[in-house]
Order: sequence, then C-alpha cells, then structure tokens
Amino acid sequence: MAENKKKKKNVQSETKKTGKGKLAMRIGAALLLLAVVAGIIIPMYQPESPIIKRKDVMTVNGHVVSSDEFEYFLSNEILDYAYYYGGDYFADKNNFAGILDYVTQEITFYYSFLDWAAENGYTVTEEIEETVRSTMEENKAEFDSPEQYEDYLKSIYATEDIIFKTECMFQCLNGYYDHLLDPENGPYAESVASLADDPGLFNIYGAKHILILTEERSDEEAKAIAENILKQLEEGGDFDELMNEYSEDTGLEYYPDGYTFQEGEFVDEFYNATKELEIGQTSGLVKTDYGYHIIRRIEPDRDEAVSMIIEKLYGSEVDSYVAAAKVEKSKGFDRISYSDFRISVDYPPNASGGSGSEEEGSTEGGEG
Repeated sequence: MAENKKKKKNVQSETKKTGKGKLAMRIGAALLLLAVVAGIIIPMYQPESPIIKRKDVMTVNGHVVSSDEFEYFLSNEILDYAYYYGGDYFADKNNFAGILDYVTQEITFYYSFLDWAAENGYTVTEEIEETVRSTMEENKAEFDSPEQYEDYLKSIYATEDIIFKTECMFQCLNGYYDHLLDPENGPYAESVASLADDPGLFNIYGAKHILILTEERSDEEAKAIAENILKQLEEGGDFDELMNEYSEDTGLEYYPDGYTFQEGEFVDEFYNATKELEIGQTSGLVKTDYGYHIIRRIEPDRDEAVSMIIEKLYGSEVDSYVAAAKVEKSKGFDRISYSDFRISVDYPPNASGGSGSEEEGSTEGGEG
C-alpha cells in the first residue's frame, strides 16, 4: 500500500510514505485478492486459541466479524511479515499489536465502504451471489473428488461460508468503486468536468526535468554539468533534446513525456519548484538529495489528473464514513498473541537469525 501506484519511485521522485489515505487507496488492489477464491485462505488459529472460542471477534456498524473472517484478513499480513522478517519479528509484542491494529482498520474500512455503497443502491444482489456460487463450483470441480475438496478446505481451515461471504462483499464493493471512478456518470462527474480544467486547484502538476546525479560524482562536478546544460537552454537549446541526452533519471524511459503528480508524491524541493513555475517555464538549478534538477513545468496529463481528482474526492468521503464507524472488539481481542496462530509453528522466533527463544514469541499483543 505504500508504493506509488505508477511505480514512479525513481531517483528524482522518491515518494513520501505518508499514512493518510492509504486504506482508501488499497481498495483497488484488495479487490483482486479473491481472484482464486479458495487459494488464499491460510491456516491460522491454533485449535486451543482463546480467540477461536469467541466466534465473534469484532463488529463494525453492527456487521459481525467472525474469527474465521478475521483470520482471513490477518493471515495475509502475518505471512508477509513472517516471510521477510521471520517469526522473531513478533517476539516484540508492539509489532504484533501493530498488525492487529492495521487489520482492524482494514476491516473497518471495508464494512464502512459497504454501508456507503448500500446507501447508494449497491448491495449484494442475487446476481452477485449466483456469480460467486458459480465460480466456487468451478473451483470445486477442479478437484478429483468431493472428499479431496473437503480435505483441502480442512487443510487450509477455511469454510465455504466465509469464502462465499467475503467474495460477495468484494464483488459488491468492486461495482460501487467502478461507479465512483466513472468520470462521466459517477457522483464526481460534475466536479471533474470543472476542476480538471484547472488541476492546480487540487495541487496537481505536470513536469519534465533533467537530472544530474550526485550519487557517483562530487557535488561540485554534478553542479558544473547541470550549469552547463542550463546555459545551453538559456542560449536556445531544445529542452527535450538536452533531457534525452543528459538526464540521468531512470524514470525517463517510462515517462518520456513527463510526469503528472500531486503533493506528497515527489520530494518537497521538486514539488515546490514546479509549483512556482508557469506552464512552459523552466527553472534554474534545483538541488535535492539525488542531485541537480532543471525542471520545465508542462500541462498535466488530463486523464491522470481526472483520476487523481476523483481519488481525492472519493478518499475524503470514504474517510468520513470510516471515522464515524462504530467498532466494538470482543473481550478476548486484547489477549490475541502470535502464539495463538498455527503459522507461529512454521515461522518460530529466531527464524530470521535473531536470538529470541520460542517462548519469547508468545508475548501477548495488545489492541494496538
């Protein structure tokens, strides 16, 4: 969720990893999680875990989240962290508490989104249910026998009910999300029509630049090269020709016509310098941690600007629903610990070379 969706993370455009809006932006990727319906549920709770005995882990606006459903969301996060850092990552109870807190926010986001969708006529319909059932039956038919399918479900500690419920929810959210992003018929169409002509109102800008890196040369050498290029521009040199000849931005290959971006995507020096320019105007030397830039402000790509505007409007609105959500956790929630999960057996503490013992990994995590 923290990476720039257009993979602009090149030398001049290191994105700022801010938390704001990340849950809202995750929906596009999250809706793809159930493409293979049964294949992503991961065995989690230990049979004796105290939390598994409480069938309801939390509620969001009255939506009951069972332990089976909660583990579906939590498993993806735990597996990622355990794979990269080893089980001893969770020996620090604060790390595990952070995962619990994030997953709680994620679930709150989805059910808040679901309520918002329902207010606008997007619900889990019979058509959605029939589509999901059909997909599940197709997946089931891939097994050699009903017994093999049942064994598979048992092996991943999944139930058809949870698979069905979560997939139906995502199908519904997918339809509403597509509606929100429709620039012609969606709820933000009128705003897009007026504001896309002046994207500066949303701090959306376009720019090309020539970058001379300081990574493998001294600052003085890089500055001298950049000053020579700037002099050529001042004497009538063609910006695009000089950019293609000299720029050391690795993103140039993918964005030969320049970047469309908004506040928070690029380093402050680059963003602020672009903002001060008029369209068609070229900057002097702009110094960042990467090197020296010569920036030319251009018109932002209209389609990209429209998408950014819709995302801003959508993000602001869905955030208000999430903030207003009523969330209640079960009495056992604050006693959930890493050792409650089957995955802790596969990724025990010290798996990544740490010095902790397995007992240390069972430290209880709080609510986060």
